[in-house]
Amino acid sequence: MDTAQFKARVDQIHRDLDRYNYYELLNLPAAAGYDDIRRAFHRMARTLHPDRYHKAADASMRDKVYVIYKRIAEGYRVLMDHEARREYDEGLSKGNKRLVKTDRPQKVLKQTGSDIEPPQARKFFILGKDAERRGDKKSARMNYKFAQDLAGDHPAIVERIKALEQGE
Repeated sequence: MDTAQFKARVDQIHRDLDRYNYYELLNLPAAAGYDDIRRAFHRMARTLHPDRYHKAADASMRDKVYVIYKRIAEGYRVLMDHEARREYDEGLSKGNKRLVKTDRPQKVLKQTGSDIEPPQARKFFILGKDAERRGDKKSARMNYKFAQDLAGDHPAIVERIKALEQGE
C-alpha cells in the first residue's frame, strides 16, 4: 500500500471511527476467541502503531493514527477481559459501540496481592488474576494454587481460590 492509499485509509477509518464497534474495528466475528482477538490486534498494531509514524511530516495523519490506535487498544482490552466483554456485548445489543466506565474500582492492598511474598508467589498470583480475567478458571486455579504453595495461606490467595470454588 503506497503512502496516498494509506493516508486515504487512515482518513476513512478516523472519519467513521465512532460507527465501528470493537469487533468491526478489529475485523472479528462476535464469537472470536482470545487467540483470534490477540492476532487481530497485533495485525492492526503492525500497520497502525503510532511509533511507526512519529516522524511523519503530516501532523494530522500522526494524530489520526494515534486516535485510531487508542481505540483499537481499547477494543483489545475490553474483548480480552471476560467480564468487560460480557458487559460490552450486553451494551452492544442496545446499540452502544464502546464500553465506557465512569466508575473506577477501588484497589485494596489485600485484593492486589502486592504484599504477597516471596516474589515468585506474587507472580503466580498475578498470572492467576490474568487467567481469571480472561475467563480461564482452570489456569487461574492452578496459578493460585502455585502461589499458595509458595506463600502459604495469604488472605488474597485464599479469597481468590474460594471465589473460584464458589463460582463452579
